[in-house]
Amino acid sequence: MALDYVETSKKIIEAVGGVSNIASATNCMTRLRLVLNDESKADDKKVEKIKGVKSVIKQGGQYQIVIGNEVSNLFKEFKKQGNFGAEGGSAAPKKAEGNPVQRLLGFVSGCMTPLLPAMLGCGMMKVVLTLLTTFAGLPTDGSTYIILTAMGDCFFTFLPIFLAFNIAKKMDGSPMLFMAVAAAMVYPDLVTLMAGGSLELGTFLGMDCTYLFGIPVICSTYTSSVLPILLMAPVMKWVEDFADRVSPNVLKSFLKPLIFLIICVPVALIILGPIGNILGNALSGLFNTAYNACGWLTIGVLSAIMPFIVMTGMHYALVPFCTINLTTVGFDALVITTMFCSNLAQGGASLGVGLKSKNTETKSEGIACGISAVVAGVTEPAMYGINLRYGKPMAAAVIAAGISGLWCGITGVVGYVMGGSPSILTLIQFIGGDSPMRGVIFGAIGAVLSVGISFVLSFIMYKDPAVEEDEEEEAAEDASESAPKPLVQTITLSAPMTGEVVKLADVPDQVFASGALGEGVAIVPTVGKVVAPCDAVVSATMDTKHAVGLTTPEGMELLIHVGLNTVELNGKFYDYKVKEGDNVKRGDTLIEFDINGIKGAGYPLHTPVLVTNSDEYVSIKPVDAANIQAGQDLMTVV
Repeated sequence: MALDYVETSKKIIEAVGGVSNIASATNCMTRLRLVLNDESKADDKKVEKIKGVKSVIKQGGQYQIVIGNEVSNLFKEFKKQGNFGAEGGSAAPKKAEGNPVQRLLGFVSGCMTPLLPAMLGCGMMKVVLTLLTTFAGLPTDGSTYIILTAMGDCFFTFLPIFLAFNIAKKMDGSPMLFMAVAAAMVYPDLVTLMAGGSLELGTFLGMDCTYLFGIPVICSTYTSSVLPILLMAPVMKWVEDFADRVSPNVLKSFLKPLIFLIICVPVALIILGPIGNILGNALSGLFNTAYNACGWLTIGVLSAIMPFIVMTGMHYALVPFCTINLTTVGFDALVITTMFCSNLAQGGASLGVGLKSKNTETKSEGIACGISAVVAGVTEPAMYGINLRYGKPMAAAVIAAGISGLWCGITGVVGYVMGGSPSILTLIQFIGGDSPMRGVIFGAIGAVLSVGISFVLSFIMYKDPAVEEDEEEEAAEDASESAPKPLVQTITLSAPMTGEVVKLADVPDQVFASGALGEGVAIVPTVGKVVAPCDAVVSATMDTKHAVGLTTPEGMELLIHVGLNTVELNGKFYDYKVKEGDNVKRGDTLIEFDINGIKGAGYPLHTPVLVTNSDEYVSIKPVDAANIQAGQDLMTVV
């Protein structure tokens, strides 16, 4: 069923009483779950008449609108219509996925990404200031220079404060408290004290230090730093929770923040701040060592693989390293130069497709996407819409970016400020050093190499797929016509779990029992494991891990829903063994779950096994058995 998600969302919102009547919204595997301020304002019959809506259920204080398999796509548009799902919903918070390194990089990326507009704006202001002093003769001792410098430096000077705000949001902490710790670290008088401007300094572990009640405080500067406040993140979260627990309610308004600051600021200044600076300097030193030892190879390889780093979103996690390099050594090539080479190569490859293709739509898309990447540094349309889509243009872009990166590495092209998304217009980022225009000149040559090589290779390698596809389709049709076909195809599904077989009509849930989501059968499990009932692709998963959707090679759509209303458990007692997009064989483990835990939480374990597109089949017949073992025949579909 193809739905107009935007139009359906608007009709649902209108039928339930408007945006103002929706307190929160979320979704599970099959239902849109709303909490309404006043349920009497909702017109149930009107909701049920909306295309795509199967039924309405009022349960557990929720207004549940049964949609089916398309609910997750619908919800993406639904939540855009208002401030839904952010507060008060019953959905489980999205959990970090991947190994510890991936989760750490994801956390850093999530904290740094919102800072990019201010970072890029101030960075470009520094570029403008460089142009004014280099070419317009702006004096560096006048008030204009000071004001413009403030505009360019303000974000970087107080970067830890901005970053603390995002850390608090990511960790569900109090933004103002987290920011206060960062503010203390960059407080002007403290910066002066650390520099030895007002008091005589001592030494500790061979480093200059000052003292807090006799405790050595290593002298470090935290302006423009990122690692110290990132290291403080778990400490601040723990201390805030601790302060909240130990503070009596009558005193909490002032005692909680007092305890928080008394603990966190000394920890930041005495322990984690210096450690962060040491780590930052070590990382910068490591980069400089690699760059000085074999800079051309380092930049060349990173430029070539940058598209794949961008695809994972991890390029944002590299921003702290760029900031460290700009602060400590005054330039960066790790991010600025490599992304410059990569972005232009993506654009050149897309332009090659656009000029080579005889398909009007592909030609238009290729040229538009190429210009976007080369001029504006916006590579996603070129990367996903053209280069990855056709494969060979992506290979051309990777080769060209690697060659351009090698050139820039050999000639020492580095960025001195962080401006906009790297493109032909950000060549001015390379102005600086002893010979200010040297980087721009060699960078321009690198740009020509990147765009030119990727364009030529893409133009040579690309071929419109239309002719090949037509030939393949004709061959497939001929083979299909010559092959004998059965009059009726019968599919046998095996039991996905061991337990008691229950008729669907006897399931204590109106939506499943009515067959609104499809025909099938239910099992009350005695073993906490779900296995694949057939060969299929995992087509749907949930953050709450209580259900899984499968699609067979024949196009049959299956839903296995472990327990009733178990979305409310927020993933507790469940563990996915597969992810969306996986190909599974009959008998492969899909989900493991804790039967006793679910029972103890008060949820029925009835597990519907449904063919959600059952209206496309003649007959769905479950076996006549009271109990069944996983892997035994459960039902036949004709």
